[in-house]
Amino acid sequence: MKQALFTSAFLFWALLSAAAAEEAQVRHVLDGDTVILANGKHLRLIGMNAPELGKDGAPDQAYAMAARQRLSALVQGQRVSLKFEREHADHYGRLLAHIVLANGQDVEQILLNEGLAWTVAIPPNIDNLADYLTAENQAHSAQRGIWSEAAYAPKPVEQLTTLDTGFRLIEGKVLHQARRRNIIYLDLSARVSLVVASSDWKKYYRGKPADWVGRHVIARGWLTQYKQRLHMRVPHPAMLTSIN
Repeated sequence: MKQALFTSAFLFWALLSAAAAEEAQVRHVLDGDTVILANGKHLRLIGMNAPELGKDGAPDQAYAMAARQRLSALVQGQRVSLKFEREHADHYGRLLAHIVLANGQDVEQILLNEGLAWTVAIPPNIDNLADYLTAENQAHSAQRGIWSEAAYAPKPVEQLTTLDTGFRLIEGKVLHQARRRNIIYLDLSARVSLVVASSDWKKYYRGKPADWVGRHVIARGWLTQYKQRLHMRVPHPAMLTSIN
């Protein structure tokens, strides 16, 4: 009986994994982390964020074009395997997946290892997080790509203005913590807060929010402005590092 149950469970997960992967052809590379498939659908790579290409006359960020060109060299016109996780699309309607080449190489891992992107952990799509952090750490240690660029060094919160929105690394000391409407706030200054949903804290973080008060931290993520304040969502501890 136990053997039958084990076999059934194995077959179920095998079928689930097969259903979560499919083949596709890449028609066009938009930037270092987004492609258009042959069917016209846009796909955002899971687990990494590349520098932004300039829009509306703004200049490209450092290594943005290098990331796009490298991704294009890897996948443009190629048939690739798409590996999906729990969430298959984002709020923009883009597909969310990993891209695996015909030789079995993970595209995100290649870009991270070459210093052309940062690792990001956006639950629930975090299956490859450990591998991606390893690839990023190798690039960081070797000072490859973005890790050699002074503009990408963590910015002290005292130097931030309301114009400093978008993806970036920031650093500061956690001065205060509060919980409001199932959201945890770690305040780095009077106008800069790190934000974690209580459900994400319970699932991924260890200890209590109060344990972080007094710690010097480096956070990565997207800064957004609201009522002259800056918020950065850090849903997973991989996005928040204590450095003391």
